[in-house]
Amino acid sequence: MPIFTLRCLTRLLLLLTLLLGSGSAMAQSAARYRYWDANVDSLRRVLAGQHTDTARLRTLMHMADLVPTSRETEEAAVLSARLHRPEQRAYRLLWASIRLGKAMSIGPSLDSLQAAIVVFDQLGRPVPYALSDVRVLYNALNQQEARFKYYTTKLACYQKRGAVENMAACYHGLGGYYVYRADYNEAIGYYLRSAELYRTFNLKNYYNEELVLGSYYAAWGNDAKALPYLKEYLAAFAKGDESNKMYLYRNLTRLYLRQQRYPAALQAIEQALAIPPVDTVSAAAEKAYGLVLKGETLLALHRNAEVPPLLQTAQHSADSLQMPITTTAGDFELDATWARYYAARGDAGRAETAWHAAYRKARESRVTPLRLKYLRELALFYQGHGQPAQAAQYALAAVGLADTLKAAEGSLHVARYEIEQAGRAQQARITQLGQAQQQDAARARRQRWVLGAVLVVLALIGGLVFVLWRGNRQQQRAYALLQGQRDQTAQALTNLRATQTQLIQSEKMASLGELTAGIAHEIQNPLNFVNNFSEVSSELVTELQEALAANDSAEVAALAGDLAQNLGKIGHHGRRAASIVKGMLEHSQTRAGERRPTDLNQLTDEYLRLAYQGLRAKDKTFNAELTTDFGAALPLVEVVGTDVGRVLLNLFTNAFYAVRQRQQLGEPGYQPQVGVRTLVLNQQVQIQVTDNGMGIPAAVQPKIFQPFFTTKPTGEGTGLGLSLSHDIIAQGHSGSLTVESQEGEGTTFCIGLPVNATV
Repeated sequence: MPIFTLRCLTRLLLLLTLLLGSGSAMAQSAARYRYWDANVDSLRRVLAGQHTDTARLRTLMHMADLVPTSRETEEAAVLSARLHRPEQRAYRLLWASIRLGKAMSIGPSLDSLQAAIVVFDQLGRPVPYALSDVRVLYNALNQQEARFKYYTTKLACYQKRGAVENMAACYHGLGGYYVYRADYNEAIGYYLRSAELYRTFNLKNYYNEELVLGSYYAAWGNDAKALPYLKEYLAAFAKGDESNKMYLYRNLTRLYLRQQRYPAALQAIEQALAIPPVDTVSAAAEKAYGLVLKGETLLALHRNAEVPPLLQTAQHSADSLQMPITTTAGDFELDATWARYYAARGDAGRAETAWHAAYRKARESRVTPLRLKYLRELALFYQGHGQPAQAAQYALAAVGLADTLKAAEGSLHVARYEIEQAGRAQQARITQLGQAQQQDAARARRQRWVLGAVLVVLALIGGLVFVLWRGNRQQQRAYALLQGQRDQTAQALTNLRATQTQLIQSEKMASLGELTAGIAHEIQNPLNFVNNFSEVSSELVTELQEALAANDSAEVAALAGDLAQNLGKIGHHGRRAASIVKGMLEHSQTRAGERRPTDLNQLTDEYLRLAYQGLRAKDKTFNAELTTDFGAALPLVEVVGTDVGRVLLNLFTNAFYAVRQRQQLGEPGYQPQVGVRTLVLNQQVQIQVTDNGMGIPAAVQPKIFQPFFTTKPTGEGTGLGLSLSHDIIAQGHSGSLTVESQEGEGTTFCIGLPVNATV
């Protein structure tokens, strides 16, 4: 029973954790909406009450994120520089882009804006509104292919980083590119992707995407798909952004004109014209768009006399503002509307001129939908005026352009991406329906179970008690089994560590054996001299005694001189042996882990000789050429002498082993060579141990510092020597141990000890 209770508590805690995590995620999502859907006018009121640089900069940065072209961007650039913020260069570039744009230096303005976005990307700061403004400048430069390349490249980078905000802006920019190519299928697909992402953090832009989708479905000719999107935007922003509402009503006007619902079209365009302008800069242009559409609507209603004043006012604005035939606000078909007006009056000459002006502007701006539209209009115009040759010319051009648009692919005029979306949604509904059916079946089974339980309640209680008892016993057995497995695992771990300790100790003893053999051989040489001279001295004493007995004073003096010389040699070699023992004692007396200033040249030389003599003690026939190049100005380094000595002994032993192995192959002219060099390089005192042995294969080199890895035959090595050496240098002395080797030519091991450890 206690185990059952504990399980219930565990599940309750897990549920609470999930609820808290869900609450945290919801709070983060709400914060993102508050940031990106913030009202700029409200932020300006907040800014007016702020007086510290830090507080003002925080609000200014928020405003620049939402309206990169705002007048407050200049102050953000100044304050970020004053506070030495990393964003200062980005805001300077952003402000430069604004000033250049106002001066109609579109190319430099685009360069500055793109440079600012690069800095924001490096800082990891999302700037979807700045990215959206890039498309406006590309449109002004009429560089659609450059626009496509820029957004495609940026999108790939943002997808790798998961930068959702910037991805949404890139999808929108790519959608506009395909609109210029009249590929509404691809365009609407990208706008749908953009809407999906905006929906996760910016509802205002999400509904703006809905507006764009409705507009281009209408332009594509699918009014049934267009109206729901446009009405959804209107419902969401009944009191929203006035500039977007003007855009909405203008698109509704175009849709109603195509449906020949002329009174509804007139009502929609008058609603658009009745909306007060957001600012004086765009007021004339927005009004010109509305007047042209109203003129087109009045022509459809045969109210021709009311059209000229509207078109003349629009013409004045177009000439003074140099308005292009299309912008992000939509198509500006002033010349086409003049052509329709002149045609309605029967003025064929002026109508022809206006149609050609409209087609020329569409061709120069590379607006494919308008080019196709005006080619068809010119073909109809010439056909209606009895000029079949010209009509055929423009009709053929229209057919050729239409073929390039792959119109048949979108015969239903529903974007492929939306069809895929609908398929995914349908599959999700099917899955949900299946789950609901399973839940209903489960609910029915539970009801039958309850009904049966009422009839056999006593048996059920007994059975429940039995199941709980059996489950408890199973839990206890499982717990006991788990305890046993844990104990076995702990014992196996203990045994493994003991084995590892034994192997490490074995490696240390092997090193000690090499060291002892070297020391013994090193001491044996002076001892041999001592023994030899002692025997000679004994013989001289005997001869001296005989000379004394014979009273041969000259012989006595000569023998005494020889005896004194021998005793001097005995003393010299005895002191040599004593110095070797003294040096070893000094190394052995250093406490574990104690660092002392050490002459690495002397230490290296001692262990080179010990390793060499140790190998010669095992193999009297072995000889090698030893070369040393000790740096004259090498500083003392604080190291644990015994540890570094063990590393040197291991490296020298491996080097002698390698050259001995190659010598045994009987290679003609081969002379074993082992060298050592010390120097100061790259803030390190380096000891380089080089041999001309067999070398290490490239495939093996990455593994040589791994524990228990060895290329020696079984019984000749534990595979711990280089691993322990690497740990002593890298972990114990903050240095490095590296290898360079060429198979068949030789090997160089390099010990690097930091100069800042010198004294």
